[in-house]
Amino acid sequence: MQIHRFILTSGAALAILAFPACGKKAAPAAEAETAAPAREQDENIVTLTAKNLEHIDLTIEPASLGEIEKTMKAAGTLSPNLNKTAKVVPTLEGRLTQMSVDLNDNVKAGDVLALVQTPELLGKPLELKAPIDGVIIERKATVGELVGRDTVIYTISDPSDLWVIAEIKERDIGAVHVGQDATFNVLAYPDEIFKGKLVRIADVVEPDSRTLEARIQTNNTDRRLKPGMFADVSITTTVLANALVIPGDSIETDGIHQIVFVSLGNNQFEKRVVQPGLEAQGRVQILSGIQAGEKVVTHGGFVLKSEQLKGELGEE
Repeated sequence: MQIHRFILTSGAALAILAFPACGKKAAPAAEAETAAPAREQDENIVTLTAKNLEHIDLTIEPASLGEIEKTMKAAGTLSPNLNKTAKVVPTLEGRLTQMSVDLNDNVKAGDVLALVQTPELLGKPLELKAPIDGVIIERKATVGELVGRDTVIYTISDPSDLWVIAEIKERDIGAVHVGQDATFNVLAYPDEIFKGKLVRIADVVEPDSRTLEARIQTNNTDRRLKPGMFADVSITTTVLANALVIPGDSIETDGIHQIVFVSLGNNQFEKRVVQPGLEAQGRVQILSGIQAGEKVVTHGGFVLKSEQLKGELGEE
């Protein structure tokens, strides 16, 4: 009987000792499950040492709310404003005996510009008068010349108000509307941008070029722009106000995703997947992934992406 009691007592003791041992083996697995999400989150964090920062050129800017515009490019040519242009022609046939003005001369409506000797007036000269205020932009005759009722002697125009005739490609016609803002530059002033407003759009597509004419009106009070100049035109087709925008160079590609790096402070940067929207003039709209005010790496993101990839390979 004593032997049996010893065996039972020993078996109970072994069972008691085995039970805590089983509990100790289960604990690390539970801890691993709890720690796993934190490790996954850390995979998107890049931490740079002070030594790293000495060799990396990083630029950081806050994401901000602002206006972003989408523009469309077109070739254009400057033209006189034909609503402020007039031709000077004689009403009777005769010989041109006097021309009082020349190119670039300013004239007022009613000024006598030329005289024509005609038999119908019995020796009295026919006076050719300026029909509008403006500048002589074209001269088409000489003294002594026989002129008819269809002979253009002068062309007068107001040079302070010009048109830019833009050639809109057929595929872009749906994006242009009267009232849109436009800018353009010309070879004579390559570093200067001139502004205008789209005021009229033609109804017929040119059969050869497959383009549509769009008329842009522009101010030219300093008279530096000249009719006939070629222009590179940009028409603003879309304007988004209060959009979240960052520099386009901030975005990197990570497989199929577009990403940026956000500064968390203490030399830490977090990779974020973002959804870009409208892109224009070196800036891009962000639809999701970051918020206004967050500090985004605008230069040097490629280096951070490389460091982040190194971390992933090291874990593997």
